[in-house]
Amino acid sequence: MSKIIKIVATLRARPGHGKTVEQALRACVEGSRAEPGCRFYDLHVDRTDPERFVFIEGWADMEAFEHHKTTPHYQAMAEAVGDLLVHREVLLLDELSA
Repeated sequence: MSKIIKIVATLRARPGHGKTVEQALRACVEGSRAEPGCRFYDLHVDRTDPERFVFIEGWADMEAFEHHKTTPHYQAMAEAVGDLLVHREVLLLDELSA
């Protein structure tokens, strides 16, 4: 059995654009959760910084994650927030065995 690919993506909106970025990010959640390879897809906002958002995602495998980036809902989100971000970091994580 393969291990779930875990993703942590941190995005920071340009000052004054937090609400617009939030709307675009929220619009991607439902479609992403419906993808066959999605195990979880959760959007968070930093309690101390309403312009910093964090996705915590789980994908069945790299193929599922790569497919996710080609979907219409992901592409629409990426286009909507592209110029509104000052920072974007995506971590692909493998769990270490105990």
